Parts: sequence; C-alpha cells; structure tokens
Amino acid sequence: MRWVMGLVWVAFIIYAWLWAPGQPPGDDPIFGELITMQSREPWLLVVFSWLGIFPAIYACLLLRTSPQARGSRFPAWPFVILSFGLGAFALLPYFARVSAHKLTPAYTSLSFSSDRRSGIRRLAGNKLTHGILLLLTLGTFFYGLKQGNLTAYWEAFSQSSFVHIMTIDFVVLSLLSVFAIYRDAVISRRSQAWAWIGVVPLVGPLVYLLTSSRSSEAVK
Repeated sequence: MRWVMGLVWVAFIIYAWLWAPGQPPGDDPIFGELITMQSREPWLLVVFSWLGIFPAIYACLLLRTSPQARGSRFPAWPFVILSFGLGAFALLPYFARVSAHKLTPAYTSLSFSSDRRSGIRRLAGNKLTHGILLLLTLGTFFYGLKQGNLTAYWEAFSQSSFVHIMTIDFVVLSLLSVFAIYRDAVISRRSQAWAWIGVVPLVGPLVYLLTSSRSSEAVK
C-alpha cells in the first residue's frame, strides 16, 4: 500500500503539471473567480468549498488521536495543515508513510487525572464539530442541486486546469477517506466494514465520526 500511495502521489503531480487541460491557475479566470467566491456557477463554488471541508474532516479523523494511538510517532498535523491548500497532494505522502506501520487496536489505560488532550484534539473529537461540518456539506449540496448546472461544470472541467485538478483532487480525497476510516476503525476496535462508508464523499466520514461511541474515543 505504501508504494501504491507513493505512485498515485507522483502520478497526480506529473498529470497536474504536464497534462491538465487549459491555462495554468495564474492565467485561469475561473481560478480568480473561485478564490474570490464570485463564480457564477454554483457547482464550482460547491466543489471548491468541499475542498475546504474535506481537510477539516481529515483533521477530525487524524488529530483526535495521538500519533502513538495511530501506531506511529509520525505527526499528522503538518500534513493536515498543508491539505487546506494542497488537498490530496499533502495527505498522500502522510498515508504512504504510515501505511508501512502495523496497525494494532488501542486499549484503555487506567488514568486518575483529568482529560489532558489538547484543545485541538478535543475540537477534532467533538460531535458538535462533526455536526457543523455535516450541515455545511448538506447545505452546499442542496444549493448546488437547486441552483447549479452540471453541464456548465463539465465545460469548466474540460477547459480550466484549476477546475480539472480540483475535481480529481476531490475524487482522490474521497477514495483516500476509505483508507483513513479503515485505519481509524482498527485502532478504535470498530468494524472494519465501516471503511466502505468512505465511498460516500464527505457525508460518509462524517457519519462515521458522529457514530463513534465515547468508549471508542476513550481508547485513543
């Protein structure tokens, strides 16, 4: 799996650099419209906003636990931070690195002290955080469904390098969430079948997070 992740990462970079259609982002008018949130096509705004929600979901999956609980001393936070700007380009190297480590379920250890988890870890594991992200996802989806034009999106996908790359990035992030959920399920002693919910972009990982019990979070 490590080599598969690495090859996908390299192939994605080469494709984005050499073969993506259209003008580079610096010369792409659609890129400027999306950065300023002024695009006239709702689906472009929706997918662009989802690329901001997805890193937040990965932050919840990866930062609510310590690196030791994930079976690695390799920190996830630098890659999570970079993913807010680079998406799968930043997360693929992390998962390629940690996939080489053997996964073992975490077990609760006796502790008589108060919860010492960092504020970021508490935020990442908070059901309110997950619920807000789910509402944002569903709200933007219904906005695109009601106002958007998929034909216009497809034309932008064919003509704009930025839209082309961000769409592929979204697909890769969706597929990668299957692997992320699988790893988390093994660690938290949940059914590994939960991994398949990751094929439902954004909503699947959020449902997984919302249904995690307090006991499974405690072992982390």
